[in-house]
Amino acid sequence: MSCHTESADLLARKRRLADLQETKGQLSRQIGAARAEGKLPSELIEQLKAISCEAKALQKAIKSQLNTRPTSVTVQEPSLAPAAVLDRPVPAGGLKVHELQPDAEDAWSEYVSCHPGASFAHSLALRDAIAMTFGHNMRYLYASNRSGQIMGVLPLIQLKSWLFGNYVVSVPYFNYGGILADNIEAAGLLLQKARAWQRDLGADHVELRHAQTLGLELPKRVDKVSFWLGLPESETVLWRSFSPKVRAQIRRAEKETPDIAVGREELLEEFYRVFARNMRDLGTPVYSPEFFRNLLVCFPETANIVAVRLRGKVVGAAFIMGFGSRLEIPWASTLREVNHTGVNMLMYWSILKIAIHHRYEIFDFGRCTEHSGTYRFKKQWGAQPIPLYWDYCLEAGGSLPGLNPDNPKFRILIAAWKRLPVFVTKILGPAIVRSLP
Repeated sequence: MSCHTESADLLARKRRLADLQETKGQLSRQIGAARAEGKLPSELIEQLKAISCEAKALQKAIKSQLNTRPTSVTVQEPSLAPAAVLDRPVPAGGLKVHELQPDAEDAWSEYVSCHPGASFAHSLALRDAIAMTFGHNMRYLYASNRSGQIMGVLPLIQLKSWLFGNYVVSVPYFNYGGILADNIEAAGLLLQKARAWQRDLGADHVELRHAQTLGLELPKRVDKVSFWLGLPESETVLWRSFSPKVRAQIRRAEKETPDIAVGREELLEEFYRVFARNMRDLGTPVYSPEFFRNLLVCFPETANIVAVRLRGKVVGAAFIMGFGSRLEIPWASTLREVNHTGVNMLMYWSILKIAIHHRYEIFDFGRCTEHSGTYRFKKQWGAQPIPLYWDYCLEAGGSLPGLNPDNPKFRILIAAWKRLPVFVTKILGPAIVRSLP
């Protein structure tokens, strides 16, 4: 069996496991409803038992496949993203949904910091950075018990423009967001409130970005994956886990004697110079420098820039952000004319060493389309694909939105954008991309 086939098989198993978990949630609710009516749902119980057995077998198979990955050194890999909706009991007296006010912000931050499925997309620091940059209409919702203890959160941000429409995203510009909750009941109440806001705004849809299915019976997109690499305590162990080809590419770049710089605002101009050019070459509108500056301001301890220079000229740069045990690289760019030197490989290796030095447990390579060139680039590091599930609240008869570069109707616009001078894209891009998710 080839490595390509193994990866596809692993991804299929993960998706099947997620589907089974969603079905289990649906059956559990049906059983609970039947019992509340005084019925004995024996058929549903048997279905639940069968699905539970299949799920356990799949979990065992996934673990076995990860443990037998053919590398010289074993690096523990995450098989699935942590759950966003937990299985904690519903409190007596029920739950109520509120809109976040300043006096509850500390409780929100504490809840997010303790929830296993959280990311920096749920943090109030990111809310502040997006508000400072774009001024979007926002609603941050939380579910609490009678004593006010938070048991679920949902950040919502409205994007509205004449060009791309009116919709709500949790959370735009990043890979994650969506609902965090102690139980499916809290998740359902938060979803109801999101739908109500959608109707009030006249929005086309609500997009919730998850790394697991939640059992909420929503239409979803499943065409994207992220890649997570489990990190050992030593960079030597990680180096030995790489294939000979990856190590050779890194050594090739080291012969160029590049300078690797790690910093913050002092590297922003160099980062943006490479990033803006790369976005133009991809046909994608570029964010403003202020967006990245505001991220640095709002994440003073966990956001950094890494720059690579060859003979005094910046040729590669990346923006990295940490949260909990995971370090993520939302943006990375290198100049195409120097890619033959392997500097992009050296830049990623340098960032992986930074992650280990700061004792992160997982490195998140970010999202891509299955089996694309970017997919293969991330896979070669030994990272595991993490399926992404983007759920949608749609109006009756509505279809999944197509606001992505793979949509054929944007092909002409993308081709035209690639021909623009970079300085023009820096002027036009920020006004366009603010309304793109």
